[in-house]
Amino acid sequence: MAALAVPALLRGVPAAQAGATTSYLALGTSLAVGFQPGRGETRNGYVDDLYRRMQQQIDGLSLRNVGCPGETSRSMISGDGSPCSFAAGSQLDAAVAFLEAHSGSISFITIDVGANDLLNHCLRRDGLVSRSCAVDLAPHLASRVADIVDALTGAAPDVPVIGMTYYNPFLGVWNLVPGGHRLARADQRAWAVFDDRLTTAYRDAGAAVADVAAIYRIDDFTQTVAVPGIGRIPVNVALACRWTWFCSKRFFGDPHPNRLGYQRIAGTYLRELRGVLTS
Repeated sequence: MAALAVPALLRGVPAAQAGATTSYLALGTSLAVGFQPGRGETRNGYVDDLYRRMQQQIDGLSLRNVGCPGETSRSMISGDGSPCSFAAGSQLDAAVAFLEAHSGSISFITIDVGANDLLNHCLRRDGLVSRSCAVDLAPHLASRVADIVDALTGAAPDVPVIGMTYYNPFLGVWNLVPGGHRLARADQRAWAVFDDRLTTAYRDAGAAVADVAAIYRIDDFTQTVAVPGIGRIPVNVALACRWTWFCSKRFFGDPHPNRLGYQRIAGTYLRELRGVLTS
């Protein structure tokens, strides 16, 4: 559905962008590199999907993706503890170096960061994401997100930066483990704190926000849908199971989006780009 809407969404992109050689810079975590369980990095993540769609609208668009699976906001900035090696020092350093080397030819920047911060610090052994931990983490994460956006906009003034909120794969515990209803509701209370602070941090720093959490309807326990073999479950649980690997038999508990989930994330970024590229 999002793919069909591309021409309408981006009708009115400034003519100055057409025919120019320009780049899309992506920063992020495993989501940015399209990680899939059993396959690793793929060309089917949200960045790749968004890039393919935007190529149809911006002539000469190229992609530079510096995403790193397992990256946290801290390691993105400093490089310390990063699972990836960057000649420039860190993922953020690599991004800034690219921006400086291509001054005046960057179309837009996307970023996803923060989920690994939350899960590394606040996910308990019983599958509960601690709300008190999320509250304590929030100001530190917000500060680092602001530093990241400031560095990007400092190197590329007037280039749109778009971050994202996160879907909550742990809603999938609803029917999968004993006490799953309680766990899912408790996890979502923590996730709401996380996404709310992440949104505020991006917007305060001058970045736009692709509200992926809203597309996955992570707060909606009220509306229910019928799922064959299971019965009626909340729509947020159903979407978490449909658009991620979390509820799958083969990759049970894996939080990454499947191909359909990545497409939904790309579509959310696309809708946000409509506003920033035509303003």
